[in-house]
Amino acid sequence: MFSTVLAGVVGILLAGHVAGLILLIRNRRWMAWSAEQRSRPTGQHSITVIVPARNESRDIGTCLESLLAQDYPKLQIVAVNDHSDDDTGSVMDQLAARDDRLTVIHHPVLKPGWLGKHNAMQAAYERTDADFILLTDADVEFAPGCLSAAIAEAEVRSLDMLSLCPRFSYATFCETMLLPIYVGGAAFLLSPAIEDPESPHAMAIGAFILVRGERLREVNGLEQIRARILDDVSLAELFKQRGWRISLRAAPDLMHVRLFKSNRHAFFGATKHLLGLVQNAIWLAPLLALVPALMYGILLFAAGYGFRHGYYVTAGLACVTLILHYSALLMTRPENRFNPILALAFPCLAIQFAASCLMAVYSLVVKRTFRWRGRNTNLGTESAKKLEAVETAPPG
Repeated sequence: MFSTVLAGVVGILLAGHVAGLILLIRNRRWMAWSAEQRSRPTGQHSITVIVPARNESRDIGTCLESLLAQDYPKLQIVAVNDHSDDDTGSVMDQLAARDDRLTVIHHPVLKPGWLGKHNAMQAAYERTDADFILLTDADVEFAPGCLSAAIAEAEVRSLDMLSLCPRFSYATFCETMLLPIYVGGAAFLLSPAIEDPESPHAMAIGAFILVRGERLREVNGLEQIRARILDDVSLAELFKQRGWRISLRAAPDLMHVRLFKSNRHAFFGATKHLLGLVQNAIWLAPLLALVPALMYGILLFAAGYGFRHGYYVTAGLACVTLILHYSALLMTRPENRFNPILALAFPCLAIQFAASCLMAVYSLVVKRTFRWRGRNTNLGTESAKKLEAVETAPPG
């Protein structure tokens, strides 16, 4: 009886993996955006790129230099030094002294009820009246034709928001163990439903969110999402709710970013993303922690139990499922750069992810704060009217 039930559960997991693989293939085809598909912009529209940065001295120079090297003519860049403790501001000032297209804002006053990054972007938004506004991150490196291609796409398709997916790099163990999460997200979240006006599903990637300035002005910039941890998704949802056209495309040849910079950064970065998911539904965290633990635990147990006791069909199904899982990771190369040998340890995600879920629960329920990039964020609860979350710099 036990072996029959185990075989049935493994069969369900195998079917789920097959379905997920099909979705991943479909979504990758939908997101594909080759150089041959790209148009040239008219060059008539102005664009302001907003780059918030807190303690990004290692990457901000490369990011801003790659933006200043863009081939689009009507370009302005506003870089915001968000109360950095390192040399981020100095690097910005040095580049601004050489190129008047770059403006630097230092230490914008943190308004009550605003998260730090959102407050920094809003400070820059209030200084521009450009036709297009690009929200990006301080650790992204752009190819010279990136902005031209994106603006042309928005022009040709009359888009109000266009988000681009860069090439991601995963170097350390904890970074690589997060691959199944992000590949799974690509399978189930990055779908054609994003462009369907009848579907409420919306998604954007914070590394590149190009919006029409007139639309952002209609909602007063980031005012309505000022306390939402997942600012990119929240902004996409806001645009979609208003009936505005949004889209998402893959651009691994135009953008590159290393999502996390170390094992520690990967662990707390995943915790931050989880906080965004469970911010208004803390009960989800334990359930999310159980999913990879149960899935990998069942598959590994079924493989070992089956081979040991002669249930070779069950063991074979478990092995096939694990192979499909690993194949899905490999399928995302070269869009995702990672060590394929290191990625073989992907079941370790269960332990790492469970720890991140527990940290998210502890941060929300016990500490009610979360520390990210040297700043403490006070985690409130969202009432029916609004979320009162205030991000404050640490004392001293």
